Amino acid sequence: MRKSRKPRKSHPVYYFIVEGCTEENYIRLLKTTYRKPGKIKNCEGGSAKNVLEPQKVIQKNGDDCSGYVIWFDKDTYYSNDFNLRKKLATRTDTEVYVTQPCVESWLLAHFQEINLNSPKKCDEYEKALDHPDRIPNYKKSDCRLLKRYIKAQQIETAIKHYPEIGNIPQKFF
Repeated sequence: MRKSRKPRKSHPVYYFIVEGCTEENYIRLLKTTYRKPGKIKNCEGGSAKNVLEPQKVIQKNGDDCSGYVIWFDKDTYYSNDFNLRKKLATRTDTEVYVTQPCVESWLLAHFQEINLNSPKKCDEYEKALDHPDRIPNYKKSDCRLLKRYIKAQQIETAIKHYPEIGNIPQKFF
């Protein structure tokens, strides 16, 4: 008599719709670090509106994904994007994350505590990252740097320092 096989557990597959290459490279790092599947759509920067209008991506994938994660920077978010964000927030399969003011603040949280209410500009966060104890010679589009300097331990540190964005690795990886 043949034993019946246990049905395989299907792992959720999320579709990440991100603003630019730094966010895309970070999601790729998470996929590798935690060995989880996921799809990524890079909206090539520009504005939050580009990221908040994922209807074509969502329609194209249908039920192919467990849900959608939309991630962009506050510095590209304008008041006229509010209605788009509100509409997406009503969807049960979509979560929206906004990095304050930019993804470099999230990256810096991997190495130190940060003040989320700070008026710091993005270039200040970029300069703070470019340090021997963090990510020497930091460049936004160099994905090798993230792989080299951010490991699981730094991700856990960032989750503590920046809990809102920390939901991305915690919930989806």
